[in-house]
Amino acid sequence: MNPSHSHKPHNLPGEHAITDIGQLILFAIFVLVMVFDIFIFQFSNKTLGTLSQMVTIPLFLIFFLIGGYFILTSHRIIFRETDKEVSVVTKGVFNIVRHPMYFGSIFLFFSFVILSNSVLAFLIWIVICFFYYFIARYEEKLLVNKYGDKYEEYQKKVPMFVPFSK
Repeated sequence: MNPSHSHKPHNLPGEHAITDIGQLILFAIFVLVMVFDIFIFQFSNKTLGTLSQMVTIPLFLIFFLIGGYFILTSHRIIFRETDKEVSVVTKGVFNIVRHPMYFGSIFLFFSFVILSNSVLAFLIWIVICFFYYFIARYEEKLLVNKYGDKYEEYQKKVPMFVPFSK
């Protein structure tokens, strides 16, 4: 289990060893690539032109707010609520997607792709999506080992990342 999450007693099955450092590295790469693309290389401005702020700012806000909502709500459910019963979490945003923190992070990153209009940041965002898929698959193996049929039933009912796709 991640030591940073051990401040409260939980029976969480754990996460991949590279989850935290991988997220930090990808965040740093994403920010650097986006900044370099916007201010130094200006690759995306030359190839795409710029989108109207009338389009980018509302889209940015939609993706940013949805992503933030999923992250904060799922974090509150997992780490702050005092459920004594150890079971599969299926309430709230966990009833929409199985990995709402990762889903929210994907949306937050995408909001900045929209705001920056950066093709290079978009390419890094695709890598980030694959990273979250990889660690989510790993965590699901742990969850199936811990909760068995209950988690497999949950997997059948609730999509991993794409809301309302089941």
